[in-house]
Amino acid sequence: MREHWCISEVEIFRDLTDKEMATIGSQAPARTVAAGQVVHAPTGTAQVLYIVKTGRLRFYRVTTDGRTVTTGVAGPGTVFGEMDLLGLRMGGTWAEAIEASLLCLMSRNDVRRLLLSDHRIATRITEQLGARVADLEERLTDVVSKNVNERVASSLRSLLATDQDRKPQPIKLTHEQLAQLVGTTRERATKALGELAELNLVRLRRGKVVVQDERGLAAYADGAYRASAEAR
Repeated sequence: MREHWCISEVEIFRDLTDKEMATIGSQAPARTVAAGQVVHAPTGTAQVLYIVKTGRLRFYRVTTDGRTVTTGVAGPGTVFGEMDLLGLRMGGTWAEAIEASLLCLMSRNDVRRLLLSDHRIATRITEQLGARVADLEERLTDVVSKNVNERVASSLRSLLATDQDRKPQPIKLTHEQLAQLVGTTRERATKALGELAELNLVRLRRGKVVVQDERGLAAYADGAYRASAEAR
């Protein structure tokens, strides 16, 4: 097994050679987390940078009435955590694994010594943080401008992954997890999935959602079906 297995294929390290990745990877311990496990809580004070190797996590905040609002989804290659050197602040945000995930951890000293000392890595981190701000803005816009069905379609599209043959892979997600992602009830999320299935956009399996029509799902998420219905 390669020493840098924990960071290989991670976007922020893509400009490095195998030897350079091996140097960093040998000093980045790994941690496996189960689906539903909280990785970061607002009460935590430790300076830790997390790098997602495999799996997905969601970032969310808890409202005054106890509801959760998802502010982002972290997939493979994402960096997050409390790290003042990178301007990373979780604040009142929680991080929870949507599915079994593998994370690499770095301390404050590791970040200074291994990441910020290399301008190539620092540039990629800046690019990723900028993209995350854009994603948050899009999610806030979705909450205001899209109905539940469209938000479900949008979330499924963002979670969609493909294999080497460009075939969509099943999305491992329970109805409860999907409801938390879009900010609705489990019952309403189940109804939305059923309506998307009736349109042959998705196929439902136990604990999984299979996207059958990626373009159609994207069009639905962008309101094309709603506009068509209103025109009739």
